[in-house]
Amino acid sequence: MSDESSPLAGVRVVDLATSRAEMAGRLLADQGAQVLKIEPPGGAEARHRLPLDESRGRGAGESLYWSSVALGKRSAVLDLDEAQDRGRLRALLLEADVLIESFDPGTLSRLGLGYEATARENPRLIFASITPYGQQGPKSAWPATELTLEAAGGRVALQGDPDRPPLPLGLPHAAFHAGAQAAADIVIALNERELSGRGQHLDTSMQECMVWTLMGPYGWAVAEGRDPPGTGDDRREPENPTAIARLFPRLCECADGWVAVSMSPLGQSRGGGLLPCIMRELRAEGRLDKELQSVDWDSWDEAFFAGELDDELVEMAVKRVEDVLRSRSKAELVRFTIENKLRLGAVRTTRDLLEDEHFESRGFFCDVDGRRHPGSPIRVSFAKARSPRPAPALGEGQALVDEWTRGSRKESVHAADSERPDERLGEAFAGLKVADFSWVVAGPTMGKALADHGATVVRVESSRRPDLARRLPPFKDGVEGLNRGQWAAMYNTSKLSLAVDLSMPEGQELARRLVRWADVVIESFSPGTMERLGLGWDDLSQGRSDLIMMSTSLFGSGGPLSPFVGFGQQAAAMVGLHAITGWPDRPPCGPFGPYTDVIAPKFGVCALAAAVLDRRSTGKGRHLEMAQAETGIRFIEPLVLDESVNGRTAVARGMRSDLACPHGVYAASGTERYVALAVETAAHWRALRSVAPLEGFEATALDELGARLAVREDLESEVSAWCV
Repeated sequence: MSDESSPLAGVRVVDLATSRAEMAGRLLADQGAQVLKIEPPGGAEARHRLPLDESRGRGAGESLYWSSVALGKRSAVLDLDEAQDRGRLRALLLEADVLIESFDPGTLSRLGLGYEATARENPRLIFASITPYGQQGPKSAWPATELTLEAAGGRVALQGDPDRPPLPLGLPHAAFHAGAQAAADIVIALNERELSGRGQHLDTSMQECMVWTLMGPYGWAVAEGRDPPGTGDDRREPENPTAIARLFPRLCECADGWVAVSMSPLGQSRGGGLLPCIMRELRAEGRLDKELQSVDWDSWDEAFFAGELDDELVEMAVKRVEDVLRSRSKAELVRFTIENKLRLGAVRTTRDLLEDEHFESRGFFCDVDGRRHPGSPIRVSFAKARSPRPAPALGEGQALVDEWTRGSRKESVHAADSERPDERLGEAFAGLKVADFSWVVAGPTMGKALADHGATVVRVESSRRPDLARRLPPFKDGVEGLNRGQWAAMYNTSKLSLAVDLSMPEGQELARRLVRWADVVIESFSPGTMERLGLGWDDLSQGRSDLIMMSTSLFGSGGPLSPFVGFGQQAAAMVGLHAITGWPDRPPCGPFGPYTDVIAPKFGVCALAAAVLDRRSTGKGRHLEMAQAETGIRFIEPLVLDESVNGRTAVARGMRSDLACPHGVYAASGTERYVALAVETAAHWRALRSVAPLEGFEATALDELGARLAVREDLESEVSAWCV
């Protein structure tokens, strides 16, 4: 972003985060905040994380993980074991707006730098703590790793092939989800501070952030009191699999790889979808099997769900679709998908991403200090994107410690406004009015964040074309109904609903009246839809310099993939997430569910809240345009850099990890019972040895990760035998 468009310009952030939350400072820096990374004398742990730059260039040997999470930050070194440096940090916090920390609960308090102590000296400080299980509760002191947090949050149980143990994501994401959520919450808290004049302590649980990635499956226990079909004791062989799940594959082979498909009719208009489209094509070419010619495939779903269409015929049709897919390349199928408005996503690699003409046309990838990074997934109406500051060398911003502690800020910055009321509502967006034209998950989640924090959010819906989220199971007590679905309930709390038929002129005029009332508009239609309705930015912003609008779609409003329709399942495949999640000896399985739908909102809420904060002081609005697919690429940025710098294409590695050994999901006794175990440190290893009779692995040299990795196969086998 340019300086003009940086809504957090002037916001000072002291970043003490460990690898648990480096993403938080990165996202705040993206929005223009001054982020000062405080590192110990040996440097942050993230500086040593794989992958490394293996080129012969200037940055050879540096961590590409660090290069991604530290972009835009500055670096200063302070040793918190030394009283003098603790004093310097305390002086920094007097001048700061935000502190980010992810130490174990109580660590900073024992150093005299906990929230209570710092808030007394700077009551306007936003103090954000990110920990595995939160600051309180029975698990708050538990050790944790990325794998165990993904498992404790429920995601691991949903992924992988049913005949093998469940799988984690191909790149650990618990820290990325927690960091991105913390960044969004920090900007919300900055908005609340504008109303109350006070800071607050934000307590982010990494486990709870992973729970929020589950989407619909979380709701089965709430709505129907059971696990989602095929994810509990029936994981290997579902007792009553739906015909849709039984007959339709999630992944199909094509001429040069794999594609993620959706042949389900849900959310499709009559005659829409991959199955009818291929059947029409085969019929027109005279290649449709005799047995399939008598079926009206444009309305097959009505007959199928009424029990009037034989499963064997549908299965035969599915096999014909698979034959067609195998005869075409990924690029051909993507073009076919766009032309026919289908839901199909090519399973693309990190190499595919860097060579993709769509991202090239949008200028998404940018060169930073000789490395090709993914850029911002959010465009601003009046701003030209700029390349961010590269990840800092250790201590390159040391002078900022003195600069920040000179007391150059006005005294009023550091004290709560005495004219503010003693009681605070805690509602960051009280008085904000929002017209929400979004649907399903990604857009509604952003509206939910504003509504849950006090905004009046009016959700625009239509009974003629109900939101797909209202038609997805689970349903309350297992009874289907537009007002009984858990998806719609989860992502639309605190909102009002307005039924409007936008296909009618009267409905469009009503929508325009709503927008004239609103401060913020959110929409997630396909690019061009709002413009055709007379509700695009150019129309709505006439005479409204204070209007904020968020437009979000899978691939953004420009570029060859802009017309692509689909959901997060297809987007996850298209941005490399499927290719890295699975077993090395099998086709990739990808993350469970429409995964980009739980990544994108964190970026969107952060940007929206920052725009509202900027509007409070400048009175100016802006048009934000977010490509959801591009947020997914940001969550695999270290692997994209590995491809760019080292030419190494990321692949699925199953349970393999370079950070831990043993590392895996192991079968325990009983039916479909598993434990996730990751041993990263010497302390972890000694704790495991104290309870597990791992014969032959008593050598003290095994305290070192490298020594354990050298005997990984034998060690994993011994751990598996013990667990079962």
